[in-house]
Amino acid sequence: MGYITYGHTELDTYLRTHDMGRAGDLCNLKDMRTHVLELAPLWWEHTGATLGALRFTGGFMGNALSDLFDDEELCTSCAVSGIEQLRAGFAPDRARRALYGDDHADLLLLNFQFGTFHIADADDSCRFFDGSRRPVAADTTVAMVHINESPAYVPPGVGPGGLSGAETRITTVLAAIDQKTAVVNGWRAAIDAR
Repeated sequence: MGYITYGHTELDTYLRTHDMGRAGDLCNLKDMRTHVLELAPLWWEHTGATLGALRFTGGFMGNALSDLFDDEELCTSCAVSGIEQLRAGFAPDRARRALYGDDHADLLLLNFQFGTFHIADADDSCRFFDGSRRPVAADTTVAMVHINESPAYVPPGVGPGGLSGAETRITTVLAAIDQKTAVVNGWRAAIDAR
């Protein structure tokens, strides 16, 4: 496996310790939560970001992009809350529970990654997490946590055992739009709790 080196000692050490080739991984939601909590402050420091954003890509009709955050701790808290709500959304899946028991949601595999996007030109009216519109300076770096490759939706009753490919750890009866809704509700819950 090839490793990316970011030149940030703590970040690089964490990635090597957890056998990650980059700032992100394919893992279960429990591990993802832990990694996001540990990596977010290191990522913001490494990138020099002054703003953050969250993105969820859950397949057709299951995509979401948050407004901007100007606070790393709140951005991280929202990411974690989204992960927790997504897990709660997967929990009622009866077919998986029958195969794997009550902790079946912890077996599903998703991908997450840290990244950045660059706001090249100044903008007088960018949307922020609190509903406000604020100016953002040119050449602003935005740190991003992106959850993608979420489990594919398979309708209940399809395939052997009631769920096609349940043993693959990448399918669920939770539709993409419901996955997105769970994540976005998690983001909102963390914002409302601040």
